[in-house]
Amino acid sequence: SAASDVYKRQLLKPIFMGQIKSFIALSLDGFIASVDGELDWIPQSVRAIPKSLFENASCLLVGANTYNYLFEHLDGQVYKTKPIYVVSHSDYNILPNSNISFLTEKPLDAIRGLKQHHEILVIGSAKLLTELIQLELLDEITICHIPVFVGKGIGFIGETFGSYWQLVKCQSNKDAIFATYNYKKKQDS
Repeated sequence: SAASDVYKRQLLKPIFMGQIKSFIALSLDGFIASVDGELDWIPQSVRAIPKSLFENASCLLVGANTYNYLFEHLDGQVYKTKPIYVVSHSDYNILPNSNISFLTEKPLDAIRGLKQHHEILVIGSAKLLTELIQLELLDEITICHIPVFVGKGIGFIGETFGSYWQLVKCQSNKDAIFATYNYKKKQDS
């Protein structure tokens, strides 16, 4: 019957699955920030990129340190137009009645749920990126290589052995090299 055909088409319809994409700046010696968390070594032209990437995402996902940096240094103005999810051990929202939600209990389960309905952008957040990679939740990462040696600082990624990525785009300007990689489920020979 026509009704059963409609029902079958609905069952066969693919379920929307968003992507989690990340953008992170990296010094030549492998740091994402200086020891005190500062990013003053990142050129202004590179600092502007996450704002434009955020326009294509439906929400922003950050760790607690990145959240603090955004609101201490940038006043969070650019990011007030869409939902922001902060992975943290505590909810210390400094902007009540805002579009900021803290994922404090079972945050990775919450992220899986968000991915079902959103295109998610992750900015910075090395610990969070490591967990997303370990759990095969990160779909794409753009690493912006800045030609500077920071010396000491916050490292890029923790243990992520057995994670394979495919280079899909590479470009450069006078300030940096931008390499975008897509996650591969297993290494192809």
